[in-house]
Order: sequence, then structure tokens, then C-alpha cells
Amino acid sequence: MLETFLAEASRSPLIWGVNDCAMMLANWWMHRHGVDPAFHLRGVYSTERECLKLVEKSGGILALVDQIAAGAGAKPVAYPVAGDIGVIEVHGQQFAAIMAPTGRWMVKAVRGMAGYRCGHLKAWSV
Repeated sequence: MLETFLAEASRSPLIWGVNDCAMMLANWWMHRHGVDPAFHLRGVYSTERECLKLVEKSGGILALVDQIAAGAGAKPVAYPVAGDIGVIEVHGQQFAAIMAPTGRWMVKAVRGMAGYRCGHLKAWSV
């Protein structure tokens, strides 16, 4: 299920507010639970600039994902496993990501997906 989801997300274009790094987490939650935890953000932004403004206004990507995860009932985990969601930092920039079976954090990128073997700032069980 996870591999199929990640493969489909990789083939899908990056669309701000629909299929970007943060919405990929909401899409995964919706795929697993049938409920969209970020319904209130869909259609609110449609460009990278608008996304960055929303993230900044929310206190950063970690604060935004934390708020949405808590609202959805996701439980924080210290040791994430495949399928868990999290916020990572790469080269000083934070991203929302999904832990792949390979142990890499997968992030929606302009072209497909980017995978990082790194620690996490915070993670939640899905």
C-alpha cells in the first residue's frame, strides 16, 4: 500500500495546495483513514509563494504539521517506521515527509520525489 502510494505520488506533478510536500502527508492520511486532515487548506494557496506565506503565518512547517497531525489524532513517535509521517530538516530547510520502507524520508519534489536518510524533528504514527 505504501509503496504504491509513494510511486503514484512520485509520478504526479507537484501542484501547490493539492500535491506538495505537506499535502502529500494529508493525502497519505486520507488514503489510510478516509478523512482529509487538511481539508481547510486545500485551495487556499496555489503557488510556492502563497504556500510559504501560509507556512510562515502558521509558525513554520513543523508547527503547521503538528497542528494538523494533532487535529487528526496522529500520535507522536520517537522511532518512526515505514508509513509514519514527519518533519525533517535538510540543508537548513524543513520539509514534510513520509518514512519509506527503505528508511529514507520521502519528500514531494518538483520532479517526482526526493529521499533523505536523516533524522527527524518530529514524527507521528499513521
